[in-house]
Amino acid sequence: MKKYKIFIIICALLTTCAAFGSGDTKYTKLVKKVSVKPTANIMNIADRYAAKGKDGEALVLYAIVYNRFDPNAADKEKDMCALARKKAGTLYYDKGNYINALDEFINGVKISEACSKPTYAASLYNYIGNIYCIFLDYEKGIRYYLKAYDLSKKYPDRKMQHSVLVNLTGMYSYYIKDIPKAKKYYQLSESTRDKSNKTDTFMSLYTLSLIQISEGNIKPAISRLKWLAGYAAKEKLEPRFRCFAYQEIYSAYRQLGVKDSTLKYMHLCDRTAQKYNLQHTFVTTTKSLSDFFQEKGDIAMSNLYKSRYLDIMDSIYDMRKFDMVKNSLLNYEIYKTTKEIEDLRTSQHERMQTIRMQWVIMCAVAVVALTTILFLFIVWKQKKRIHKGYINLYKINHDFIETQELLTSRLRKCRTEISEKNDIIDSLRQELGNAKDTEESTAEEGMKYQTSNLTDGQMQTIADAIGNVMENTTEFCDCNFSLSRLADLVGSNRSYVSQVINDSFQKTFNDYVTPYRIHLACKRLTDRVNYGNFTMKAIAESVGFKSYTAFVNAFKKITGITPSIYQKIALDNNSKE
Repeated sequence: MKKYKIFIIICALLTTCAAFGSGDTKYTKLVKKVSVKPTANIMNIADRYAAKGKDGEALVLYAIVYNRFDPNAADKEKDMCALARKKAGTLYYDKGNYINALDEFINGVKISEACSKPTYAASLYNYIGNIYCIFLDYEKGIRYYLKAYDLSKKYPDRKMQHSVLVNLTGMYSYYIKDIPKAKKYYQLSESTRDKSNKTDTFMSLYTLSLIQISEGNIKPAISRLKWLAGYAAKEKLEPRFRCFAYQEIYSAYRQLGVKDSTLKYMHLCDRTAQKYNLQHTFVTTTKSLSDFFQEKGDIAMSNLYKSRYLDIMDSIYDMRKFDMVKNSLLNYEIYKTTKEIEDLRTSQHERMQTIRMQWVIMCAVAVVALTTILFLFIVWKQKKRIHKGYINLYKINHDFIETQELLTSRLRKCRTEISEKNDIIDSLRQELGNAKDTEESTAEEGMKYQTSNLTDGQMQTIADAIGNVMENTTEFCDCNFSLSRLADLVGSNRSYVSQVINDSFQKTFNDYVTPYRIHLACKRLTDRVNYGNFTMKAIAESVGFKSYTAFVNAFKKITGITPSIYQKIALDNNSKE
């Protein structure tokens, strides 16, 4: 006991770096030696000291690590600080220094929850739950177990899930006496158990025994617990597992009223706890022995164990310090909850702003969409109207060309008839002997052409000759076709031909020729047999245009639509027919 008290005093002095940094101690040399080393290296050295049982050195080194904590550091560095807190707390916990252990675990939680992934938070909350249960605050203990369980599911950790579920099964079966919940957590623990792991096997059968005892099925539970005590020794599990079995065995025998067996397993548990320095077990067993002897009426033995129990309680169960540490945890939780509320309020405000912005954007998009749809509808209607207009223009031009061809055919027939009748008249004149008069008349007529304005008859004769050239030949398709060339073809001079075109047709030479070229182009655009492999430009050149642009402008001026539209409508009509 004295050795244990000395250890507690040393541990209390080593909780912070200040304890070993103010003046030279036996750890000063160690601190100077590792102070410049990387954090990971210091952790490895600390772990080696802990494995050798040199807890003082290990605690000093873990303190160096976690005092390097920087909120702005990388998660890997912060994780090592949280792990250092956890390992320091575990050393205190194993030695029964629950106050310092709780302080380390609480600080470890703060560091771990500062990381994007709180790797060690579940384990730390599990330890915190253990300490609350040791101090008989089962409600808070279960609360922290449930926190640990939620974290182990959120950040999957099968081993930690199993450990927490075993603790919850024990709490609900033995202390809370809620058997349905105990069975629920037992089933969950079985689903996470590693069947090849001897510790998991032990705890599975152990928690099942607790449930059986709570249900009143005590004797089978005692048999299993005795087997488990032997199993723990045989498989060389940690001594605390044997004590787990012994405690439940003597408690079960006590319920049955079998005093000799109760005392036997109390002494077994007491000796094992003392031998391996299992402080919590030692305390509870000492209390049980005191109560047992008091019930038996052996006041001397009861007081002996009670004195020992109170002596230990004074050293390791300092309720005042426990309350102080609890308050630090409470303050941390209040701070965390307040921050969560503020974050939630900020998040809600941001969400509302986002919703408003989304609503505005959606309205704007809807307006743009409706405007676009309306615009497209108007464009579609306009396009449809224009297309209909193009079709009407095509029909007008097509009908005009067909009508012109029909009239030309009829005119040609009439001219043939007139020519035949003129031949008859000439024949009759010759019979009447009027040849001389005719020659004089012809000579006079020739002179008149040269010396005076044309008569209506002369103009008609030239106009008919011009029409014959334009309608019965493709001379105008020559790009070099000119007024002089037309005069030669009709057997007159350039001036008379120009006069006839101007007076009879009310047009200039170009304005007179262009429609003939365009109407012929219309026919060729729709003639897929003979001109199907011609480009627009080739067709333009084939009807006498030197410039494609001039052709398009002239075509649109005369027909009202472009050559390409005219051709497309014509082909569509042909395909429908």
